[in-house]
Amino acid sequence: MTICDIKKQTIWLGLLLLNSASVFAAVSPDVSITPEPVRYSFVSGDAEKFSAHHWMKDHYIGGVENVSLDYEKPEDGVRVSTEGQALIDNNEYRGSVFIEKKDLGHLKFDYVEFRKYYDGTGGVYRRFLNLNAVELDKELRLDIGHFAVEAGLSLGKLPDLVFLYEREFKDGAKSRLTWTALREGAVTRNIGPSWQDIDEIVDSFAIKESHQIAGFAIEGEQRWEFVRSELSREERSFSATGTEADKKIRVQNQNPQTDLFTSTFGIERWFRNEKLFTSAGYRFALLSNREVEEILEMTQNRVLQNFTNPKQVRDARADNDLDSHTWVASLMMIPSDWLHLITRFKSEVMTRHGNSTYPQDTTLGTPDLIINTTERSRNDSRIMRWGEGVSLRFTAIPRTAVYNEFEFEQIRNWLSEDRQSLAGQSASNANEVFSRETITQSMRGAWTLGMQTAPWSFVNFTSQFRHRRNNNDYDDIRETDPGANTARSAFVDWQNIRSDELETRVTFRPRKWLQPSFRYQLRGDDYFSRFEAESTRNKTQMNSQIYTFDVTLQPSPDLLTTASFSLQNALVKTPARDSSVTNIPAFHADVATWLFSADYILNPQTVLTSSLQFSSADNFNDFSEVGLPFGADFNLLDLTLGLRWSPGKHISVEPKYSFYHYSANPDAEYGGYNAHILWLDFSLKWS
Repeated sequence: MTICDIKKQTIWLGLLLLNSASVFAAVSPDVSITPEPVRYSFVSGDAEKFSAHHWMKDHYIGGVENVSLDYEKPEDGVRVSTEGQALIDNNEYRGSVFIEKKDLGHLKFDYVEFRKYYDGTGGVYRRFLNLNAVELDKELRLDIGHFAVEAGLSLGKLPDLVFLYEREFKDGAKSRLTWTALREGAVTRNIGPSWQDIDEIVDSFAIKESHQIAGFAIEGEQRWEFVRSELSREERSFSATGTEADKKIRVQNQNPQTDLFTSTFGIERWFRNEKLFTSAGYRFALLSNREVEEILEMTQNRVLQNFTNPKQVRDARADNDLDSHTWVASLMMIPSDWLHLITRFKSEVMTRHGNSTYPQDTTLGTPDLIINTTERSRNDSRIMRWGEGVSLRFTAIPRTAVYNEFEFEQIRNWLSEDRQSLAGQSASNANEVFSRETITQSMRGAWTLGMQTAPWSFVNFTSQFRHRRNNNDYDDIRETDPGANTARSAFVDWQNIRSDELETRVTFRPRKWLQPSFRYQLRGDDYFSRFEAESTRNKTQMNSQIYTFDVTLQPSPDLLTTASFSLQNALVKTPARDSSVTNIPAFHADVATWLFSADYILNPQTVLTSSLQFSSADNFNDFSEVGLPFGADFNLLDLTLGLRWSPGKHISVEPKYSFYHYSANPDAEYGGYNAHILWLDFSLKWS
């Protein structure tokens, strides 16, 4: 624990105690506190994977799981509420204070911080003898937090005002999916781990106003948002017997900054004895983004080095400006008690201007720090979007509700893209010269039909079907003709996506102590695309089905049990399955999960609790001849046993024991663990 961490925790706890003390001095509030003095994990195996799965560090964790304080004095119109959490060793903090005075306003404070853990282990290629599951020598964890202060004024006939300041932050390192090349002999597979340092702060300021004028509710907001980030990603290649070129390190440093200004206005009102409701809104947004980037390639000893296809980039810069105008409106009519009609409309105009420079030092061997070529790009786009929606809800059939929704969207996107290569120490690069002007017409739509019915008191049935269409047509007005030394950025003619979703749930309650239910979910996505110089279309399919059976059983007043079984089936088919060179069959992703919980009341003071989760996947397919193996293959078990003892009205003690197990097929994934966790919670309440 660093000095900064200690100071932060001391300040946080001090503020909480100071607030609590100030309220105690004046009133007698309702107080609840749940210390967690002991949470200890004994992990054998891959501790990083355990932490990534359960967001929990191994070994000791302690602190306060929850503390709350509530006070209300109706005669003075005063209400005070506070709540907090501090698990210091796991960097879990939560604190909120809400103070309200009737006819005056409110003051609100929120603070949340938590930590995510990541596994720094790479992938597995079972034919490698020495380079399977390479691990990073860096601890990967990311602290994520949110802080907000809100002050509101409510002064009778005057408009209500709210002043808001928010800060969101991320600090730490996480794993990335840009896996690096591992080379053993003549075989290379991209299964090496990579990571990124993240230091990001988002500051937001807002002023909100709301008022009632002649029955109209009017709202407005001005918001300013500033995003500052410092990012550094490292990708390291490995080789068992190769040259230095097989062991290179690539570091990408990025410094993006974004300023966002938005103005929002809304108005709404009910008419005709609340049978007609109408609302409208407008939003203006202005975004300015700039980013500076550099890429460094070096040897394992961190000496700058250019390898084949060099990637030494210095002071690359991109600037983007975007503004958008959005109008929305809706109308809801209730012509009768059994019929509701809602219509929605949306219109948006968006304009973006961007430019970038990309200087490269491509001198082979040791870079001479002189720029060889600079690629300069300019991008402009103008997007016009319209949307319409209609919803119907019909309840004339006894014990039944039927609803129908239609959503449509039309998009016209004009894009101009031009890139040129500027000579430096070397001649300009003709392969980086291209331009295009493309108009994309998109038509999107969704149709939903659903119903809920309870024909008998012990049966409830719900079902919903949704169909989506997303058709995109790319018309190239101008583009660079591909030749021996030129590139083409536009190569897609059209793409259509069709999706179908079905969800059905049936719940029975034949007895008060028995309630089984069954849920079925189906989703199918078809992707059709055609590329230039192709006469046929390509088709990719993804289908998933989820079957879930739940049952709640209470055979006696002292015993409550729940059980659930869920089977998730997923199938992906790509054009690669028809290739004569790299034939890859359909990919299966099937997971079965069992859940069980039971609470048993031994006596009014003692309750036994238990929960069990077991998940299993068996999808490993060895495509080693044509590429990487695909498919998860693992068993996961989470078991928790606890006892809650309440010796008095305002006190309870709850010891718990948990066992977490994870094992995977070593040909598909590296790492498994067995973890034993001991928990001890107290709960104190008083007024």
